[in-house]
Amino acid sequence: MNRKYLIGVIPLIALMVIGILSGKVYSLGHYKDQGGPGGSVTDCNVCHDFTKYYDNYTLGNLRWVRTSIVDKLGNSHTVKFLKFSSSDPPNAGVADGTLADGNDSLLDGPCEVCHTTTNYHTNTGDGKVHFDGTNCTVCHPHFLDDINNYFEPRFSGTQSHITHFDDPKGPQFRLTRPNDYCSYYCHSTSDFSKFKDNQPLATTTVCNPCHSEGGAFLGVSDPAIGAKPNWTDSIYQPAVPPELWPSALKTGKENWCAGCHDSGTSVVKSVSAPNIMGDNVTYGYNVSGHGRNPENYIGCVDCHDLSALHTDGDARTYSAALNNYRSGYRLNEDMAIPRIHYEYGPNAYKLCMKCHIYTDVFGPASDFRNDNNGLYLHNEHLNEVFRGILCWDSDWSGACDPGTGNCDSAMSCTACHNVHGSPCLQGNNTVVACPDPPKVPMIRHGELISPPGTTSYVPALRFNWYDSNNNPTTDFTKSKWGGLLCGQPTDVTYNHVCWGCHTRGEVKYYRVPGGAEVVTVHNVQTSDWSNNPKTIFAPGDQIRYHVNFTINGPSPTYFVKAIGTAVNVTCPTWKQTFQKTDNLAKGTYEWYGDKTIPIFTPGPSGCDCQVTIVVGMFDSAGGILIYSDKKTVYFHIQK
Repeated sequence: MNRKYLIGVIPLIALMVIGILSGKVYSLGHYKDQGGPGGSVTDCNVCHDFTKYYDNYTLGNLRWVRTSIVDKLGNSHTVKFLKFSSSDPPNAGVADGTLADGNDSLLDGPCEVCHTTTNYHTNTGDGKVHFDGTNCTVCHPHFLDDINNYFEPRFSGTQSHITHFDDPKGPQFRLTRPNDYCSYYCHSTSDFSKFKDNQPLATTTVCNPCHSEGGAFLGVSDPAIGAKPNWTDSIYQPAVPPELWPSALKTGKENWCAGCHDSGTSVVKSVSAPNIMGDNVTYGYNVSGHGRNPENYIGCVDCHDLSALHTDGDARTYSAALNNYRSGYRLNEDMAIPRIHYEYGPNAYKLCMKCHIYTDVFGPASDFRNDNNGLYLHNEHLNEVFRGILCWDSDWSGACDPGTGNCDSAMSCTACHNVHGSPCLQGNNTVVACPDPPKVPMIRHGELISPPGTTSYVPALRFNWYDSNNNPTTDFTKSKWGGLLCGQPTDVTYNHVCWGCHTRGEVKYYRVPGGAEVVTVHNVQTSDWSNNPKTIFAPGDQIRYHVNFTINGPSPTYFVKAIGTAVNVTCPTWKQTFQKTDNLAKGTYEWYGDKTIPIFTPGPSGCDCQVTIVVGMFDSAGGILIYSDKKTVYFHIQK
């Protein structure tokens, strides 16, 4: 057999064999024995004649397509399927080359013969044809690459279409207008290759109301994140089973969400997209929010679930009464908001603690501390004492006052922080460019908590750094004070966030310029005297105890003392101690102490032991202890 015949025959034979063996022949196609959504043809022989294969234009049709087919109404039609394009010889200009060309006088393409009553194609001459003259396999592949999804509609920009039709993250056009969603929202009713404004994709403005062409990010035309340039190839990674919908952005599409959530106008289902990206110059997600550090970029998908219901027509989906913080903001981790059940500790702030170290936020490494009295102010606001006090209107439904009923939660991270990026301020609520490298606390300024469509809550919590002369500064390293605008207990209109624990005016807290004075022990370990890591020893062995730690603070040097204590845990008590001291500048160090395991008789199973090393920093030798930290590691003495 001629080789070119084999090229056509072998795939068809393979198709039949695989279909028969799998029992799922064309489950999404025309021949459906498994209840698939395809057509109702019950036998391949309706369209194909497997007894003949012609390569002569005058004698037969390509791919074993019959020269006559009986349609769904029982009428027999002469069929011509000789070439994919009627411009090819020998019949150039004659409509015998396409699967369905819409030529009312020659309805002889294999597709138009059978498609007599469908929504988008008939052979009744009523002009109900879409993509006239187009090879049908562009959208309906018919054994081009997937024999299980034979005939599955594959639009130009399949994923993009489905995102608009069914995907929960999209507007779900198919659900809202099941009978005419294509023409109602986007397409011309007379020419599906054009849009409602009778323009092709390149020039149509149908996309603009939703995709916000006029903001800091061009949501329609931008090559990287614009809706039009990405229509065909799409911007999401394909869903990975058992996922139902794509949930990850492709590389380079990290700013996709910015196309709608910027300073332009994006309205879907009568709801305006909140401005997350700001002006992208002085503030916004990539300037003063979590996306500001390109070397440690935190993208939308790090916090948000991109497969969740998104455009639901509700500007404030989260409601404290519904207790739906995670689903309301489409998050991929929990937050105990509203915080009404005395939640406390890392589990109350799971989403934030995916990246932030709990002890850093609540301890001396935090920038929110008062070095005058040693208070760590995150802990002061979120500790056990305040976890039962409802002092925050977490769904921003109105002024929070004990008498109004709008105080629905104890404090949490997002009461004070706008992780999407608030303006940086410098005195009298003046917006300035955020410093670079940024040290931005992202204190709420009111843009996103104001009632939708307004900025009536601006300023919410007015925050500034101040230098030692009490002047506003954006130089974090020189700042001595942090200042925060707060209101009186009954004056919620003053800051719009909580009913207030502070007096009216600006509350300041003192911090030592240059950072907190703190020592952090990173790890303790044991080795032999050659620094070979070792955890199992024998009586009389040499042992070296290591401690790795960091000193931080504004002083040139600190007096540092390390004290180690090693003891038996499960054997007769023995104990050995060691210490080391030095004056150190801020930095990271490793100290060690050499000892010899005492001679004694371990029990039958040996002895479990431990060593604890405490590192303390003092203002001077014999002076005041500023801070200390410790860690313990276990080792074993064998018999």
